[in-house]
Formats: sequence, structure tokens, C-alpha cells
Amino acid sequence: MIKKLLPILAMVPLMVGTIGYIFSGEMFSNALYAAFALYFTNPVSDAYNISIEFARWTAPLVTATTILCALQSVWESLKCRIALLGKMDKVAVYSDEECHISFEKGVSAVYPGEKFRGYANDHIIMFSTDKKSLRFYEEHREELIGKNIYIGIKDLEIGLQKTVENVTFFNVNMAIARLLWKEIALWNRDMETCDIVVWGDGTLAGDIVCVGLQLNLFSLAQKVTYHVITDNELFQCRHSELVLMNNDELFFYDKGNPDIWNIVTKADIIIIADDLEAELLQTVVVKSGETPLYYYSPDEGDLASYLSNGNLIPFGRKIQVFTDDNIRRKKLIRKAIALNEHYANQYGNKKGWDLLSGFLKSSNISAADLGEVLSALSGKRSEDELMRLEHIRWCRFYYLNYYTPGTPDNGKSWDDKKRIHKDLADYEKLDHAEQEKDAETIKITMNLHE
Repeated sequence: MIKKLLPILAMVPLMVGTIGYIFSGEMFSNALYAAFALYFTNPVSDAYNISIEFARWTAPLVTATTILCALQSVWESLKCRIALLGKMDKVAVYSDEECHISFEKGVSAVYPGEKFRGYANDHIIMFSTDKKSLRFYEEHREELIGKNIYIGIKDLEIGLQKTVENVTFFNVNMAIARLLWKEIALWNRDMETCDIVVWGDGTLAGDIVCVGLQLNLFSLAQKVTYHVITDNELFQCRHSELVLMNNDELFFYDKGNPDIWNIVTKADIIIIADDLEAELLQTVVVKSGETPLYYYSPDEGDLASYLSNGNLIPFGRKIQVFTDDNIRRKKLIRKAIALNEHYANQYGNKKGWDLLSGFLKSSNISAADLGEVLSALSGKRSEDELMRLEHIRWCRFYYLNYYTPGTPDNGKSWDDKKRIHKDLADYEKLDHAEQEKDAETIKITMNLHE
């Protein structure tokens, strides 16, 4: 804060001193020069009054503070250079919040706040809002040419973003949602029927539902019912044409609906994606009984940590979310890139990974992610069932990215401008070639997880 105010504060002794010298009888130019000389403890006039005395003491303080700030900036830059010296994988993490990322061995990282450090190889930008992150990128866009850039977002949907060369967008909420569902792991439970409550108004609640719909696919006989309790109508509005392609169901309730407490009582799993007020949280805990209740808790020591009743399980802790795997996602992206390369070789798609849109990158990542689930199911489900589950995931991904069934006029299978695709249909209605694509996808993704 002091650094931002320093330019303004630095002018105060000059103005006060100049006024003091003018009142003592000096001409304006001489008064200005005499006041300026006070910054260097070198008075050029013997004049005296209260204004001059004030300037005589405060001007040197401004000079000293400026020198200390400059030295601090140089020292911080030097520390960053020393920290990255001799390292191959050099990462700079920019944020206006306190954050620490767990990197693998051999990675050297610095946290310069909002100060740009161009000597790093990779640059992670993750400010408190999407606007701040994107503004920081735009301010340093020229300096970032040729670098690997990772921008954290929370509100913008990756599937709707345009291609930005050398930039990988990672969605913090999506990372939280992926970790949550992999912890719950419905595919490892002996329950084909499951009622899940997701409570929340923010984008995190919507992302938990989106990721769950793509990962919780483990049986053709399953019936997973998602009860979303929210006063935010936008998610339901955006996905009004969503078709789940199986027996699963998705319902929305506003928080004033009296039926929600009966739903909470009967639920198999409850997920709280918002920071609830104490009275409401305690009511949910009492009504849920011993039902597993997962609550969003980025930091330890929150309100829910002190409740003794209920089966409370925190999720979204920064120490678990802020990891290299979740941000640069090298392991997962390597699998997605391998899948994209297969399709490029097989079907003549010449676009490399960096040139893919956010939508196509997300599509490959979604397929690679489900591959982990299918790999876990490989000894329990037939290949035909796994192919059908992959097709359901593929359809849901397209529906969640605002595509609808339709036959394009351009002779292709899809039209990105109209957001229609002819293969958004039941598996039995696909031609043999498209069914073979599903078979190839599960083989590739499952092999990647072996």
C-alpha cells in the first residue's frame, strides 16, 4: 500500500516547503529549488517557519523510503534469479493472494506477486478474479511470447474460449470438482442407484455437476439422481436442452422449497459447494444424519471443523488443489495429447495440441479423464458396455457445451457455428464407423492409465 501512495506522499514536503519559503520572502523559483534541496538534506536557505521545518524533516524520510523500496525491489528480483539459477523447469507464479503450489522434484518456482519475471520458462497467472488474470496477461503479452503460459480461471467456461497460442487455461473449480468425484469414486461402490444433493449458488456448484455427469458413468443399469439446490437459475437456463442419455436424472430446487429437507434426509451423498451461514449449515448437518456430507473448505479451521455431529468431509483444500498436476496438468494433458494425436493420424486432423480450441482440448481431457474410470471397470464390464458408457460421456460433454442434435448443411457430422452434431443420438443409432471410434477411444484411454 505504501508503495502505491509513495509518489503522492513524496510531493507533500516539496509543496509544503515551497509554500514555506514563499511566505519567508523567496521568489517562487528560488522557493521551489530550496524545497527540492531538502530531499538531500542540503538546505540552501536560512529561512525558517513551521512549513519549512515540516519539510526539512519529512523530505529526507521520503528520500530514504524511496531508496529502501528500490533496494527491496532489486533484492526481490535478485532472489528470484538466484532461485531459478541453473534449473531447467523455471516457473513464475503471479497472484494477488497467498498461494503455494506443490511442484514435483526438479521444478524451481518463484512467487513475485504482481511483478513480472521474464526469465522464467513457464508463467502461471492465477489472480483472485478472471479479469485480473486476463488483464495481467494482456499487459505482458509481448514479453510472454515464446513462453508457456497457464492462466487460472473460475468463471469463464473453457469450452467457450477461443484459441490463444501458447496459453493453457486451467479451471480451478473444475480441478476441485475432479478431485472431489475421484475421492467419492461412485464406480468403486456397489450402488447402481444413488441420490446426490449438490447445494450451492456459485460456479463451483455448477462445475461439480458438470464434472460429475462426465465421470460418474459406471454401469448401463445405473440411476444416479442429482438434486441441485440453488437460487442461481443460470445453470439450469444454460443447460435447458441437456439430455443425459441414460437413466440418470437431474433436478433443480430453490432454497425456499420445503421439499429440500426431505431430499437431504434421504440422500446418499451431500455436497455443500458454498460457505453456508452457521444456522443453515447446522440444519443441513442435523437433517443429513450420518450421510456423507462433503463441504467446500479451502482452508483449515473453518466453521464446519468444529461441528461434532454428522459425517463431515472437507474438500477443495488449497494444499490439495494447488498442485502441478492440477494446474499445468502435464500427466493428464499428455494423455489427452496422445488421444488427439491418434485422431490426427487416423482421420487427418492436422491441428496440433496448441492450435486446438478450448472446446477440443476439453473434449480430449474429458475422454482421458473417463479413461481412468473405464480402466478401473475393465474387469467388471464388457467392452460393449464400456463403449456405450464412453458414448454417453461424449454426448454429455457436447450437451454441456451447448450442442444439440442436428444434421448440418455442410455435409459434415457437425457445425460448430450452429452447435449441432448428428451423432448426439443413442448408441444403437450410430453407424458402425462411429461405434468403432468409441471402441478406439476406450482402448487408447485405458492403455494410457495402465
